[in-house]
Amino acid sequence: MTGLLFVYSEPGPAVATDEYNDWYDNEHVPLRLPIPSFHSWSRWIATDGKQPSYVAIYDIDSPESVNEAPYASLADTRSERETSIIDRLALLDRRTYALHEPVHPPKAGAAYDVRKPGPYMSVVAMDIPDEHVAEFHKWYTEEHTPLFERIPGWVRTRRFVFVDGGARGTDESLKPAGGRPQRFVALHEWDTPDASESEEYKAATSTQWTLRFKGVAERFERRVFKLWKSWDRE
Repeated sequence: MTGLLFVYSEPGPAVATDEYNDWYDNEHVPLRLPIPSFHSWSRWIATDGKQPSYVAIYDIDSPESVNEAPYASLADTRSERETSIIDRLALLDRRTYALHEPVHPPKAGAAYDVRKPGPYMSVVAMDIPDEHVAEFHKWYTEEHTPLFERIPGWVRTRRFVFVDGGARGTDESLKPAGGRPQRFVALHEWDTPDASESEEYKAATSTQWTLRFKGVAERFERRVFKLWKSWDRE
């Protein structure tokens, strides 16, 4: 699996929360369960008080999987309810990413199950100027992720590079600035919502190398989510 489908969404005032979650949990995601190129299905809800309030994450064979049947055909077979809800959403922001190598092993090693993530996740996105990208990857691989591994409650860290995407919805303020998401995103999974309060976390985010990239990074954004629900193929 070298691809990720990442979808931010916000119900907005025209879609009731109960209607939105019933549709997403009982119609939208289940249609994606049988697709062979999809390997995990999870939804998350924000705990940081920011919008978008929800994100759905799917591990897929590759970023190109979303352009292939049967997934690519789903838009042509939407139910009346799905069509109506999507047209009323404040935001539906679909993005595909490519997995960045090397992959740091999760705390549980080979026993980690992609269908049972979390239960908490921080999403860290940023742009890095081209002249600093090589060092950025070196920092993440050699220092940043290894230090995160020492933080109590750490489960897994994965990094991705943006490939393609598009946002629609009634609230223009929720769409990515400039019409394009940040180029790099890291997903950090945790056992506890308090991981960022630990001394190990503070140490990992205050090294000289880290402070250098805090000054270099553009459009830096950190979001925090709690697992809403995950699915498995029956």
